[in-house]
Amino acid sequence: MTVSVLVLGAGSIGQRHARNLAALGATVTIADVDPSRLVDLPFATSSLDGTALPGGFDAVVVASPTIHHAGQALAALATGATVFVEKPLAFTVAEAEQLVAAGGDRIMVGYNLRFHRPLQRLAELVERGRAGRPLSYRFWFGQWLPDWRPTVDYRTTYSARADLGGGVLLDVIHEVDLAVWMAGPDLTVVGAVVDRLGPLEIDVEDTVRALLRTPDGVPVTLELDYLSRQYRRGVEVIGDEATIAFDWASGELTIRDGDGTTPVALDPPRGESHVADAYVAEMAELLAFAEHRATPTNDAATGLVSLAIAADIRAVALQEIS
Repeated sequence: MTVSVLVLGAGSIGQRHARNLAALGATVTIADVDPSRLVDLPFATSSLDGTALPGGFDAVVVASPTIHHAGQALAALATGATVFVEKPLAFTVAEAEQLVAAGGDRIMVGYNLRFHRPLQRLAELVERGRAGRPLSYRFWFGQWLPDWRPTVDYRTTYSARADLGGGVLLDVIHEVDLAVWMAGPDLTVVGAVVDRLGPLEIDVEDTVRALLRTPDGVPVTLELDYLSRQYRRGVEVIGDEATIAFDWASGELTIRDGDGTTPVALDPPRGESHVADAYVAEMAELLAFAEHRATPTNDAATGLVSLAIAADIRAVALQEIS
């Protein structure tokens, strides 16, 4: 069976998904509200006007700005297709709940880091007890926003614009999902800062610091920003026997215990290929999901959990300001 896929959004992530889907054997059509984005693409193209979508596709990928996720996903569900929604599932919790009710069993949410081999290996080590009993979790991301997509004016991107659902909290909600994956879904927000602190010309937050706790009191910290002049990203789990950490900048997964620091072998050893492979694996799962051969790693209900936690972070931050 050849799976036919409609990709909504011809930005960088939409084009990446389209390329990977085509390489995996799918028949791909890509659509966008801006016809200039559809020029010279190696796929069938279609203009996108309003929320009505053409039918006849086995799967629809929603890769548009966050503010459009819910409306386009609902329209895609109405065609009978399997639906992939880029993170976050929706702009608001109410919208996400509507999607879960409308057809959550046909929705997959785009958290590609769940397919990232170094993080899978880290999670395996923690699950096997190599760190001992987890005592804290830390997840961090930072990058100077103008360097993120250097070929475009950062002020025009959805990341920088409230009217498109931007802001670092939802833009980098991957880290919230990683916390849900590794520390569990029942997280309580006990403190937070969500603010615009830097010199960027944006109307959304550029900084998030949040402290959460698991039901048994283990702290989980999140550090997100658009301000770090050098890219930084990582995960650290401190246990009573060892600390296991992955750092994107170095590409190293390490175990630190009383005997010293031990690097964990990765295949391939390091590099961008881990990221590229994760995106391919994610699209391979979407095709299997569309063919009813697999259930998604991140379904709509899981996507709702991370969005609800992000909303709690924002609410707690507002309470602390008042």
